[in-house]
This record gives sequence, C-alpha cells and structure tokens, in this order.
Amino acid sequence: MTVLVLQCNTCGVLPCAQCEEFADGLSFVKPRDYLQFALRVLKVVEEGRLDLLESTCTLEALFNDEWPADIVEHNLECVACGRKFQLFADTFRGHAGWGLTGPPVKLAALEEAAS
Repeated sequence: MTVLVLQCNTCGVLPCAQCEEFADGLSFVKPRDYLQFALRVLKVVEEGRLDLLESTCTLEALFNDEWPADIVEHNLECVACGRKFQLFADTFRGHAGWGLTGPPVKLAALEEAAS
C-alpha cells in the first residue's frame, strides 16, 4: 500500500524580510517560554510588522496576574506578504504553540522586494 502525505509549506516562496524570522512552527513546554515569545510578537505588532486579525484576548492580557482564559488564541498576518500565523495556548491540556497558518497572498510585494 502506498500512502501519500501532502504538506503545505512555503519553501518555494520568496522570503519576506518582515516575517521570515517567524516562519518556523514552535511548541512551548514552559509557560515562561510562551510568554517570552508572546512578548516578542507583541513588540513586532507594535512595530507594525504583523497585524492582529482576531484574538480571544489582547496580547497585553497575557501578562496580567490572572490568565485570561483556559484557551487563548491570536491570529496574525504579515503586513508585507500576507502570511498568516497563530499563537495559542491551552492551559487545560498544557499545550501552547506558534505556527504558520496561511501562505503569502501578497506575492507582488515579495517579488518587488526580491528585485
């Protein structure tokens, strides 16, 4: 029996200077690691490199004394290329991560930056 596994990735797509550093998926074991990464994402949002599209709470709420909810999710988009990302944490199951959820949709901007 032959099994085909299809993976969605952006390896063949031109790199984007605005978001390339966030292209790798991450899984966080320690809450401290998650919060350090969330702070990094918050700074990039404040710089205007990523847009927060939708979320279950503000990024700032992650740093309050009380956790905002059992599950928190932040969906972001690169302002330059349109790649979509998600930062999430499930405190009930003890899992948190960061991942690429959508390919670049603003290819003209990437092609222009490459030339």
